[in-house]
Amino acid sequence: MEFAFERDSEPKEGLTLDEAVARLRQIQLDLKQVVGNLHEKLSLLDSGPIVHSSLEKFKQDVESRATDLETEVKRLRADLKTVKDFLGQDLEKKKTPES
Repeated sequence: MEFAFERDSEPKEGLTLDEAVARLRQIQLDLKQVVGNLHEKLSLLDSGPIVHSSLEKFKQDVESRATDLETEVKRLRADLKTVKDFLGQDLEKKKTPES
């Protein structure tokens, strides 16, 4: 016994009853996975205040780290300027006696 399985854009494909049942079971398993994923996402959305709180803490942590890095960059620039000034003065001292 054959069962005709139609698709929207493909020509008719002859399937046996066993093949059709196997395909439907696979579709059923896929749909169960989709439903499971949706339940997981819904539970995540339901825990919105917890997620929001976590995101706020993360944002504060990131902002704090950014401020620390900006401070460190400013200090390093000042150190670099000091080193450049020192090397510039040192080079001038070396050039003066040779002249």
